[in-house]
Amino acid sequence: MATPNNVPDARLLGDADWIAVTEVCRLCLIDITAVVELVELGVVASRGPTPDQWFVPATSLPRLRIAGRLMRDLGVNVTGAALAVELIEARGDLERQVRRLERLIHQ
Repeated sequence: MATPNNVPDARLLGDADWIAVTEVCRLCLIDITAVVELVELGVVASRGPTPDQWFVPATSLPRLRIAGRLMRDLGVNVTGAALAVELIEARGDLERQVRRLERLIHQ
């Protein structure tokens, strides 16, 4: 539904939200075969009877966006993109832990 300013209503997606794989492919500029491989590699979860009817968690969009960009822009294969996504997230987790520990030390 549109608001008076013709701006569509929007809401934040959360852990309980799932998005159709076709929409994910459109949003992340990624091919469905790559999504299938990423699911097989455990990078993202899916549910549904067949890949073209799958839904993926909305929280997986950033991972799929990164993987799509790596494959599209840098020519990385799906396995390499999966590894890179895991390493990028691990680095982010470590940086957050370091910042938290630094705050504890400086209190």
